[in-house]
This record gives sequence, structure tokens and C-alpha cells, in this order.
Amino acid sequence: PRERTMSIWDYRRNFAYDEPLDPGDERLVALNEARGDYSSKRLLRKLGIDVVHDTLRDPPAGACIVFGGHRGCGKSTELRALAAELRGSERFHVVQIDALQALDINNLSYADVALALAEALAESIAQAGIEVPQVYVTPLHEWSRQVSHQISRSSSVDGALASGAEVKTGLPLVGSLFARLTTAIRSNSTWKTEIREQVRNSFTDLAHRFNQLLSFVESELREQGRARALIFVVDGTDRLRGDEAEAFFIRDIHQLRQLRANSIYCAPITILDEQGAVGQNFDAIVRLPMLKLADKGSAKGNEIAWQRLREFVYKRLPAENFDHETTLDALIAHSGGHPRDLLRLVNLCFQEIDEGPITQAMAATAARRLSNEYRRLVQPTDYRLLADIDRGPPAHTPATIETRRLLYDLVLLDCNSYWWQTHPAVQALEGYRSAAAAGGAGADGPPAR
Repeated sequence: PRERTMSIWDYRRNFAYDEPLDPGDERLVALNEARGDYSSKRLLRKLGIDVVHDTLRDPPAGACIVFGGHRGCGKSTELRALAAELRGSERFHVVQIDALQALDINNLSYADVALALAEALAESIAQAGIEVPQVYVTPLHEWSRQVSHQISRSSSVDGALASGAEVKTGLPLVGSLFARLTTAIRSNSTWKTEIREQVRNSFTDLAHRFNQLLSFVESELREQGRARALIFVVDGTDRLRGDEAEAFFIRDIHQLRQLRANSIYCAPITILDEQGAVGQNFDAIVRLPMLKLADKGSAKGNEIAWQRLREFVYKRLPAENFDHETTLDALIAHSGGHPRDLLRLVNLCFQEIDEGPITQAMAATAARRLSNEYRRLVQPTDYRLLADIDRGPPAHTPATIETRRLLYDLVLLDCNSYWWQTHPAVQALEGYRSAAAAGGAGADGPPAR
């Protein structure tokens, strides 16, 4: 049979917004080369790994790292790559948790995460086939049962939390009991408060029992030659914003650190500006920078960033599906170097296509539509602030409630030399252009190619 010719529509599945890529995915591009002051090896060294001799020379005990950056800049993909690098018989046993799947990220507390860590630890060790003596299982089993029975006098609540648990034994039973608590928190607002209160009231006891199990597991991993330590990689917690982010990463994190587990937590960009407070609670702060299309105020583009972003798109949609390379360059410029927004722009182009290719006119329409989406995120009073930041020197990064909101919403981009720039999609809005003109200087965004 004759081979079917690929249509432009066959590639649209490659442009999902929230689809982290696993190591080895053919669509992966070495974006880190264009991120400036970032190296995954630096994080590995912070965790005691000798990257030259490929071994964990000094296993950490309870190291806690915050890994942050803009939403959509590639943190989840990078965390998956880091997990793969961390994993190995001479490195770590890695337990990965996606908070978006496991927890209610719109209403999250440290108690929820503690339960998720305990559940994930039990499941991971059971799947690895490591035999755990009952002396380490029973304390957690008893703790979860006591909490379940104290949550409410309602038989419906107790029944739901205990349902089906007895069919398992040992560590799988413990994992099942903790899973029922996290599921109840995620799905039922009535039980959420009661469960959290009970967990908080007995948190010291939970931490003690968790740490006993963790200590045994790590010694067993070393004894069996499977790994030299254990680490949790927690993704999705970067979706927290405002007071919830500050509560988790600043006010309450000391509670979670009672669990003496090595861990990496994904954090929103706003938390990274709280360097003093965050620095007191975490052993290291690692920032995944944006791709910088040009230095602030420079007409000369950063060629490696442009090359990598072209490749980023072409690995998803071959070049012949654009009428000209300058069409893609226009989309890259309007994205501000933000990977997810570049995917969004191509998706918006798809909405203008009957057959293809993507033309300059389609790209211009997509750019206008993205600008209109950003218009909803900008307050009238924001435009003057944004224009002032853009015409100021690179060191002008005023940390206020307003700028933290703008950073979280991607209206303001934190570039990889740690200076700020208004997103080009916002710079295209009339409100911004008026504010820039009134200030006597405009900002044209990244250079056109």
C-alpha cells in the first residue's frame, strides 16, 4: 500500500500545553544551553554526587531543595530529567510525586504533602520488592488507623476511610490507608478540615514513625546495592500562589522538614524572590531561568536561544509547515522566549488553518489573540509600572505585591541574567504602548529576526 502523506494536522498532538517530556522523548531539545546561569550538574553536586566518577560520595540526610521558575518554562520536564540523573545504584532511589495528580493543589497544606510522601514511600518500596520488618510497618499502620477513627464520629466517614483496606497486608496496607486519607482530602471538603486537624495534632508522632521506616529503607537499599540514599522529587507545588505559596514554602515548611527525607520541591517564581525566608528553610534554592532572546536593551539577539526554540518547534512540526522561517521567528519573538507560550501560539495558528502552511498573516492573528488573553491579567495601573521596569537598568527589579502577581501570571518575565522584562504579548497592548510613550521611551521587546 502507498504510504500516506503527513498532513499538518497530524502534528497538532505535539502541542499540548501541560505535557512534560520524559528523557529520551524524540521531541526533547537541549534548551538548558540557552538558559544562561543554570546547570543540572550544580544541583547534583549540592546533593553530594560526584559527577566525574558517577557516584554519591556523601549521601545527604534530610536535604531539602526548592526548584523554581516561571510556569511553563520547562520545570516538569527538567525535573524528570533530573530524576533520571539522580537514579542509580551508586546514587539515589527516586520517588516521584505529581501534586497535581495526587493532591488538591488549589487548597494544599503541609499535612496533605506529608500523607502523600508516606503513601508514595510505601508504594515505591513495595513495588521494589524490599521486605520491611513488621516492627517498621506496625507503627505507621496504627497511626493511620487511629487518625482515621478520630476524624469523625460519622459512620459514613469512617466507613469510607476504612473501605477495602483490610484486603491488603504489610506495607501495601499502610500505603492503602494513607491513600484513602489523601483521596478524602482531595475529593471531600467536609472531611478535609477534620483530616488535616488530626494530622497536625499527631504530626510529631507521624514524623517519628515515618523516619524510622525511611532509615531502615535507606540502609536496606545500600545493603542490597540498589542505591546509596532515597530522595523524593515533588512536582506540581509550583501552582501554589499568594498566601498559599508563602504558607507552604515559608511559614509551614519547618513542619514538613520534621520528615528527615531528601527532597526537591517545585516552587513558583514568586517564592524565589523571598530569598531570605526561603533560604532559612531550604538547603538550596535552584532557579530554572527563562530562555533569553536578547540582553536587556540590546538589539542583538542571543543566537543560541533562537536556534534552540526553532528546533523546539521543528521537532514537533517540520519546517515545511511554515511559509518562511521568519514566520516562526515572529512567533518566537512574541513568546518572549517562554516555551509554553510558544506552544500556545502555534496552537492558535492551528485555529486559522484549513490545510497549511502557517503563514505570516496567521502568525500575526495568533499573536493578537495571545495578547488579548494577557489583557485580562493586566490591571490599568500595571502598565506604567511595567513600562518603568522595561526602561530601567537590569538591576531595577522592585519586589512588591504587584510585581509578584505579574511574575506569577507571566505578564513580567524573569530573564536568565535575573532582570525583568514585560512579556511581548503585553508590550503589544495599547495600554502598555501609551504608558511607554508617556514615559518618553518605548520597549520593543526582543529583536525581530
